[in-house]
Amino acid sequence: MSHYATSCKILKVQNLTPQLRQYWQGFVDETPNLASPYFELEFTDLMASVRRDTRVAVFYRNGVPAGFLPFQKSLSGFFRPLGGPMGDHHGLIADNEALRFSETLKKRLFGTLIFDGGLASQDDIRNNGHSPEASWVIDLADGYEAYWEGRQKAEAKTMRNLRARERKLDALGGEVVYRIDDPRTVAFDTLLHYKRAQYAATGATDVFHGSWARNLAYALLGHRTDRLAGCLSTMEVDGRIVAAHFGMRSKDVMHYWFPAYDPALSQVSPGLLLFRELTRGLADLGPTQMHLGPGTYDFKKRFSNSSFDIMRGEISSLSLSSAILAAGRGIKQLANALPLGPISTWPEKAWRRLDTLTAVRGI
Repeated sequence: MSHYATSCKILKVQNLTPQLRQYWQGFVDETPNLASPYFELEFTDLMASVRRDTRVAVFYRNGVPAGFLPFQKSLSGFFRPLGGPMGDHHGLIADNEALRFSETLKKRLFGTLIFDGGLASQDDIRNNGHSPEASWVIDLADGYEAYWEGRQKAEAKTMRNLRARERKLDALGGEVVYRIDDPRTVAFDTLLHYKRAQYAATGATDVFHGSWARNLAYALLGHRTDRLAGCLSTMEVDGRIVAAHFGMRSKDVMHYWFPAYDPALSQVSPGLLLFRELTRGLADLGPTQMHLGPGTYDFKKRFSNSSFDIMRGEISSLSLSSAILAAGRGIKQLANALPLGPISTWPEKAWRRLDTLTAVRGI
């Protein structure tokens, strides 16, 4: 059987027929690597409700639906994966990871699709990608106790530090309450306050600057089905929220997304204590995995017990955006070739920050 898509249509989400929706959900159910909530059709539906530029490339093989690729359509000619800066994982929704779709997509997409977090297990993502990195996973298939026993053996010092933080919390006194699935809007307001203050303090890009991102988060908070649900977890001390995390879950995966805490209690690491309770209560919610996403954070490496590879890259047709991208690569290569030391990384960092800022604003 040919592994090449033979045709492609680009549709608005509301124009997906019931038959296409059935194919999409069937592909997700049949493919373990698509277990993340990012690949659920309901997540694409929610994105379409908050951003009018949400589109889906539908690929056919000999007239039969073979795959789906949701993305954000940009006026600039640079197209981005679904959710833009809020999308940690993305790729082709298909039951065949060897399906070649990029050449067919180029004929319909006049511009450049930039991806950062594409599944390296998919042939065309890997062939058009670079800079592979690990996306960290907590696998709880053997249960909470077995997971933590494994972490005790692998990260004894980290576990001792965690117990020390708990003793510091006990010494402060006060009633501690954990809520693993907290539906309160006021609790989410508190999380958003902490998170945006953290962005401002660290100089990181505030992904909630765009109203669409806030609207998406609030929509997810109220969304409850077996296939997709937002999940807010909180930690209170004497009735005051001191740590919170907002993620989303599918049937099998919780995606660890937006943690935040009150910096006044940083000495007891309330975010880490809440994280431990979230892993303890995950089985009651259904998922057996927690995806922590990519990054070099020590926390992710120490608490994960599995991972999968993701990649950055682009799929580009002949266009102004592809010329701009090629020029940017030339500047980067020149900077790397010159004896500039740390300065040589500035062009790439500037490009990535500009890309993030325009994605946040939906440009």
